[in-house]
Amino acid sequence: MPSPHAHVKSISDLATGNGNDATPFSQQSVVLTKQASIALTWQAHDWQAQHARSVEREATLTAQVAALEATIRDLTQRLYGTKSETSADPDAAAASKPSSPRHRGQQPGSKGHGRSERSALLVGPEVHDLSPAQACCPACGEAVAPFPGAAESTSIAVQVQAPLRRIQRRRYHKTCRCPPVPGSVTAPPAPRVLPKSPLGVSLWTTVLLDNYLYGRPTSRFCEQLTHHGVPLSQGPLTEGVQKIAVLFEPVMTTL
Repeated sequence: MPSPHAHVKSISDLATGNGNDATPFSQQSVVLTKQASIALTWQAHDWQAQHARSVEREATLTAQVAALEATIRDLTQRLYGTKSETSADPDAAAASKPSSPRHRGQQPGSKGHGRSERSALLVGPEVHDLSPAQACCPACGEAVAPFPGAAESTSIAVQVQAPLRRIQRRRYHKTCRCPPVPGSVTAPPAPRVLPKSPLGVSLWTTVLLDNYLYGRPTSRFCEQLTHHGVPLSQGPLTEGVQKIAVLFEPVMTTL
């Protein structure tokens, strides 16, 4: 539809009603002071700026809602996508079940894969011997003679330790008389994640894995260290994780 002022060539056409599509209001003139005109102009600009901010805020909120809805769809698919506790149609669910259901796990008669290969584990030999009472015949008391070799078996064990590394940096003194070379040379310090921090690289690795991979709170990790003889408060760990987060910014940018 064409605009009602499509044939207006200038402001004077609206003021005097000279246009072809003149309205009753175009026959009347309004006189304003300069101050009132400036105030109305400022108000118009202010309303336009507020409208622009509202449009920008609406676009931002719309994007956030879309992202949250996508997250909800993803979590819903993970939770209910593969299986459900109830079925809308019991008859259809019963018809979909096979007549002879296959049991979970290894099937009877099938060939097994054997025990998993654990050649990467370190082997710590342990020798178990008979007690003095067991090393004698219970009837006559004569000592038993050992067989060559031993009966061997394996057992997987997990041993958690928190050793204190005492780093000794070797120092050397020069034997020449070259003036630019310093008189003594000391080995470089061990690498640290945070400068001047007493916590080593392996401990920070465990903290990050506990927090972000296993989802265990830092307080429980500190409690576990206490059981191993390492009293450690939660404050240094929390502050250190905040400092370490800066090191992952290039990784996040690459991702």
